[in-house]
Amino acid sequence: MPNEEIIPLVTAALEKYPLSRPQDMVKLLYQSEFGPAHAIADPEAARSFLWKEYASVTQEEGPLCEYIGGDRVRVNLKTLDANGVSPDLLAEAFIKSAVPVGDVSAFAEKLTRLAEDPLINALMPELAPFIADYVTAGCPAMHHSEAYRAACSPAYRVVSGSLLAELFAEK
Repeated sequence: MPNEEIIPLVTAALEKYPLSRPQDMVKLLYQSEFGPAHAIADPEAARSFLWKEYASVTQEEGPLCEYIGGDRVRVNLKTLDANGVSPDLLAEAFIKSAVPVGDVSAFAEKLTRLAEDPLINALMPELAPFIADYVTAGCPAMHHSEAYRAACSPAYRVVSGSLLAELFAEK
């Protein structure tokens, strides 16, 4: 993901999810950079877990996808029915999107530049020290913050937007 795309993504996410913490912003950027490969050790277990989570959420109206940068989108499990998407189609897109991509060094550099941005520092002053510690830790995958989970109840899968569109065209 080009660095100039990061600041608009972060500012939009902060506007949409005002209770986000620094780890939620870094998680968003991690997902954009690396996709879902870290989340799929076993494709059938990933499919089964998706179905289990889908069954546990209340379906609602709303957009299917949220763009998170690069060619990645978060597909909302809560709006699958309203958008006519089967959990099987999403599972297929999720599993096929789990191709290892991204570069940890380049990602760390992007985060470091983000931490130096005056606008971002004004919007979320605690992000810069969080990023410094995160980069020192080697940029691992992480979960959403408790505050974000409590406020947003996230239920989504990260997939390649172009792959999802391709699968829609085939069905």
